[in-house]
Amino acid sequence: MRTGKIDTGTRPGRRAAPVIVVLFAAAFPACSGDNMGPDLSLATCSLPLESLTDGGRDRSSIPALDNPEVARRLIAPEVGYVQRSDQVIALHFNDQPLAIPLKLLWYHEVLNFSVLDERLVPDERLTVTYSPLTGSVGVFNPEPSGASDFRVSSYVLDNNLVMEDGSGTFYPQLAPSATCGPRDGTRLTRVPYELMTYGAWLLIYLDTWIVSRDTGHDFLYTLYPYGNYRTPSNTWLFYPTAAPIDRRRLPKETVIGVPAGSGGIAFPLADLRAAAVNDQPGSAGTSVWAASGMAGGEPVVAFWNTQAQSARVYRARAGGRTLTFEVMEGRRQDVETGSIWNFNGRAVTGPLEGERLEPHPESYHAFWFAWAAFQPDIDVWRAAPSFDAAAGAVVVSPPRSLDPDLVRQPR
Repeated sequence: MRTGKIDTGTRPGRRAAPVIVVLFAAAFPACSGDNMGPDLSLATCSLPLESLTDGGRDRSSIPALDNPEVARRLIAPEVGYVQRSDQVIALHFNDQPLAIPLKLLWYHEVLNFSVLDERLVPDERLTVTYSPLTGSVGVFNPEPSGASDFRVSSYVLDNNLVMEDGSGTFYPQLAPSATCGPRDGTRLTRVPYELMTYGAWLLIYLDTWIVSRDTGHDFLYTLYPYGNYRTPSNTWLFYPTAAPIDRRRLPKETVIGVPAGSGGIAFPLADLRAAAVNDQPGSAGTSVWAASGMAGGEPVVAFWNTQAQSARVYRARAGGRTLTFEVMEGRRQDVETGSIWNFNGRAVTGPLEGERLEPHPESYHAFWFAWAAFQPDIDVWRAAPSFDAAAGAVVVSPPRSLDPDLVRQPR
């Protein structure tokens, strides 16, 4: 099978952005934060200009990718850089399962996908983003912006990626809308995604497409370029933040949550992992967990799967009722009907069999310090006191055998 581009139509070419130099955290030249605030020619901003930090060429030279090459996972030369234990952003595009390795986004941060062939899915577009400095994932439908694609700007907001759309409008990845420029206030539509190990995604979709390392750039995609920056206990940041780091959690540990106003709820992955392992000591099978919570008055639930090494957040309603969840004998079930639910949010047995929970479109993964910076009133889900959350625990490579909790039912 040959590699190919997802774009099946035609579009004007754009000049490739300059190649970024791989820099370790200790040597990054913009860490002092001396270059504060964008140029005052930015006339329309819904936040104070000094809130933005100018990272200069070290930021603006990061090359976004437009319709990158993709390949079947069996094409070793193009996708052999991805290991089964690597994390991928997984979704469907043009009715195809697609995996985007985080290690690719360490160097590019923004990927623009489009399909312009009406014989397929007319005008389907996605912008997939990852901000390495805040550990945050964002997948968007860019249609509301009217922009053809997005780029990495030279600015950051509380260390978070700020995109620009070619019109002079800035879109911080973790902000609800554009914050500066002629399209200030434009809100991009978030698209649900899955963040999991590549091995777990393969258990569901053996024939998945994956973004190839054939990007036209010579980055060493297997090398994390920021040293020990992502160590959960590391308090060092590249750029200034508007508020002190929230000490309720380790600054760089990953949480998934749902924003609501200036609050919402965050589920620390370390606590979900620990809860699942402690609930099923010595189990040779999959460790699962379900954590119920509220975000702005809305009931939500986080499903954890140890083989995936990640969690998904759903709206906790199905069959016309609000549900709460517990784990009994290694299976998730709702308290109200006793139905059993898999990681994909589908009831597989019980009175609600066949019902689906809706993935929460506003949920996303990020480092804790970034969650607290953008959602200062956020609540944190807390596990039972007996669970000892081992933040930064070693990721377990998922086995190659079929995991029934990960089996995807027909869509």
